[in-house]
Amino acid sequence: MVLRILVGSQVASIAASVMLHADGFGLTVADLVFPGFLFIMGMAIPVSMSAFLRLPAARDAAGPDRRTHLLRIVRRAVLLYMIGMFLGVYPFLPENLEHLRFAGVLQRLGVVYLVVSLLYVTCAWSLLPVGDRAASDGEGAPRTGVRARGGRALVKAFLLGGFPLLCAGVWIVSTYTFRNPWPECTGVRGLVPDCSLEAYVDTNMWGVEHNFEGRRFDPEGLMSTLVAVVNCWAGLAVGMDIVRNMARYGATRGVRRRASSLIAIGAAGAGGGLALGLVIPIGKPLWTPSYALVTVGIMTVGFGLVLLAFDGGLWPKPGGTARSGRAGMSAAVRRGLVPGRAGMSAAVRRGLVPVGDTLVALGRNPLFFYILSELVITTLNYIPVRYHGREESLWSVGAEVGLASWMPGPPASMVWALLWLLLFYVPLARLLVARGWYIRV
Repeated sequence: MVLRILVGSQVASIAASVMLHADGFGLTVADLVFPGFLFIMGMAIPVSMSAFLRLPAARDAAGPDRRTHLLRIVRRAVLLYMIGMFLGVYPFLPENLEHLRFAGVLQRLGVVYLVVSLLYVTCAWSLLPVGDRAASDGEGAPRTGVRARGGRALVKAFLLGGFPLLCAGVWIVSTYTFRNPWPECTGVRGLVPDCSLEAYVDTNMWGVEHNFEGRRFDPEGLMSTLVAVVNCWAGLAVGMDIVRNMARYGATRGVRRRASSLIAIGAAGAGGGLALGLVIPIGKPLWTPSYALVTVGIMTVGFGLVLLAFDGGLWPKPGGTARSGRAGMSAAVRRGLVPGRAGMSAAVRRGLVPVGDTLVALGRNPLFFYILSELVITTLNYIPVRYHGREESLWSVGAEVGLASWMPGPPASMVWALLWLLLFYVPLARLLVARGWYIRV
């Protein structure tokens, strides 16, 4: 969430290019935010649904608990989509309504959540070690269909390997074999954005006036969403590993071993994505498979590092308590994992705890802070201000007058974003946590 606020609060006219989305192909810091949301959302699916999948009633395809849970998934997906539509038309000016955008960030989150969640609850229960299956299913319960051993193997193969390969394969085949019938695209194939299958589908489905910035294609369009599902699936796989190996995650040694494995797997994935990028360029607008693989690898490494730091005893846990206490932190300092001397461990720990508390506070209400940041930035961008004889937005003038007038543009934009983070979002996040307010859909 910190990265999302820092990236979203940049002033485009003066920001460093690495903090803005790459135009076409390439990879910037800003391009890591959306895949991160998808990855974390995927991780949360099995963790939040594991208790439901342990219930015998959940195994019954016609059971009321199963129907209720499926309806809850659909409701959450629809709410995400509708909130995205709301942000797209805010502040409800006529031109916003005329160019209503049906695709968008939250719209994509809703669609991807729906697909991955339904996939998981439909077939993943048979893959989870939920105790004694015979007792869970009831004595003498018939084992047919996917519940049979061979069926479970097929489901596992599809869920853990076949599904992402299917999504990426459909995108690759359809993208590189498609011939756009538009006259200006004669003889053009593949990844030319304005002549791609993405452009053809989005223009015919929504209309150019409803695409992002009136382009031929929408960066959150249908075809790129097909590959974006893979990012959420990767988070799902990590979340399933957490549920399946919960006991190992409860021991420091087990945590460090799992974290090291995740870091190695993520590094291999990122390296594979870079290699694939030599054939299929890395690009967020079309959400190419190489982009998906690189970002999945980076997110996996990032989660492994966070797991190693907080649950592996290298960083004090939020709330002022470390896994191994004062002694564990001292050991980490002595091993050189945290700079300083053993005698400084208490001071180091006291300094690190607020950082962890802040990160957790922002992560408690991610959807709320995403919506709030969008509303704040959009509102200030729509307030006109006369500056040096020209009309600009209050958002950009605030950064240019207060900071860019006496420092270079890129640092000024970064300081502007940091000020918003530290003076507005962090205090609000800590207040919400102190009050016990958690805003969810």
